[in-house]
Amino acid sequence: MSEGTKKAPEQKFGDQVQETQNNFIKSDYIIKSHDLIQQGFAVYLLAQGTNVPYEGSRGHIDATKDVKVLNGMFLKYGANSNVGIILKDTGLVVLDIDRHTPDKNGLTSLKKAGITPNFDNEVIEKTPRNGFHVFYYIPKGFDIEKINHNPLPGVEIIADKITVAPSIKLVDGGGIGYQHFGKEFINANLMPDWLIELASNVATSGNTQTGRVPKYSVKERWQMVLNGFTEGERNVQCTSISGYLLRLGIPTKVAYEIVDLVNSRSSSPLADKEINTIFRSVYEREKRRLLGGQ
Repeated sequence: MSEGTKKAPEQKFGDQVQETQNNFIKSDYIIKSHDLIQQGFAVYLLAQGTNVPYEGSRGHIDATKDVKVLNGMFLKYGANSNVGIILKDTGLVVLDIDRHTPDKNGLTSLKKAGITPNFDNEVIEKTPRNGFHVFYYIPKGFDIEKINHNPLPGVEIIADKITVAPSIKLVDGGGIGYQHFGKEFINANLMPDWLIELASNVATSGNTQTGRVPKYSVKERWQMVLNGFTEGERNVQCTSISGYLLRLGIPTKVAYEIVDLVNSRSSSPLADKEINTIFRSVYEREKRRLLGGQ
């Protein structure tokens, strides 16, 4: 065996792929899945070109953080299997914005709600049907178990599991891949204030209509005025009461003074800069809402 054909004694983490007696294809799917495990995610496989588990497999229930176990799955099902990760207990959620049809366009729905998000510095994956997934970390104290997962048409908040690049999906007879943009998942940003507020709007218990009730009741909001913000929920509560006061039609200056007063009564007040940033963000959102999302 010549020097040029000798096998390297060791392989890098992302290249630790077992080979069959003939030839086990070293694929982008395997390399990416190893990288995801290195980031701390549990990985599972799906049938090539779909979001469906292989026949006889358990899909996300088989998710693993063990490279050897995952390699065994690739050997069994194929080196180009679609790849998914578990989100639960990672601190991450995914904002899923669909753009399948004109009447189910998440960006249009956000605009109508007075929300014009900027995704320039976010971790994003474009989906095969021209939508996209935006990855965020959940703020401390925010109860992700009680959110509204479908706040608007074409907008979903996913907190359990997700298919990721370089997986492909069969669309109109051809395979189109997920595309990753920006940083690694573990470097995602915190959920922005507008998304926290959107996710906090939950369906009224027992109400079959489309009405929504806010995360905090009127009584709870006025308790904030008396007692200040709760440690661990300060940002969420500041966002909530700012929007509440502005929607009541209270003059902007007065509303800000009330929010500032609430903060001063908190056991651990937010910095003035944070109060200013949150209030300004909510004010701009409410202004766009009053203008019909323009």
